[in-house]
Amino acid sequence: MRRRLAAASVIVAIASLAIADERLTARERAWVAAGMPVVQAARARGLPIDIVVQPSDQPEASPIALGIADDRCHLVISMRGNPSADALAASIPAERFPAIVEAVFAHEVAHCWRWTQGVWHALPAGFADAADDDAQAREPEALAAMRREMREARREEAYADLVGLAWTGQAHPRDYAAVRDWLSRFRDDALPGDFHDTSAWLRLAQDPSAFGRESDPFRAAQPLWVRGLAVGDRDTDARAQHVSESNR
Repeated sequence: MRRRLAAASVIVAIASLAIADERLTARERAWVAAGMPVVQAARARGLPIDIVVQPSDQPEASPIALGIADDRCHLVISMRGNPSADALAASIPAERFPAIVEAVFAHEVAHCWRWTQGVWHALPAGFADAADDDAQAREPEALAAMRREMREARREEAYADLVGLAWTGQAHPRDYAAVRDWLSRFRDDALPGDFHDTSAWLRLAQDPSAFGRESDPFRAAQPLWVRGLAVGDRDTDARAQHVSESNR
């Protein structure tokens, strides 16, 4: 989930990954098996998505990430020699493992959905970037560019978080509260205004009923995402500014 959308450095790309493949570790097989329902649903919707397993140690990589290469989405698994993967695995209660892994995979698939729809970093009609405010327009160019990049990434992370929860509400309704709480804790280490500070959106998804009756998780997430946009950028930028001034 902690990822930057970019062309993936793909070492092993398997369009239809065999879960019993001996080249995979036990942890990799468990994650692929648990996340496969999400991948299969994505492919059924026509998303061009492949699973990628990196066979070498990746100590600095995101354990689960999405990259775009050759006009396809690559769901990249980097578990080997990776302390972040160890920490991620340790954070997941065994009884919640299938539901949480599906939410993680759904999060990444949501990035693929946004890219295939041609709306990556795009705001819906009626919304303008917070940088259009007069106060932020007077910021130094480098600072303004950094804030803009963080807002754009944060919006995409927020949408993907909501898709993961929308999927959970449909596929694992009894686990919804536990998955949402896990995701909230997972995001707790994000600094206010950071790329992964999606708290403004997670607060809107306390209960699965917030997604309505829409069965498509991509569409179900959209109304909550738009609601969060109304407060998300200004709220997180304001909290980031407060933290920055407090640390001076």
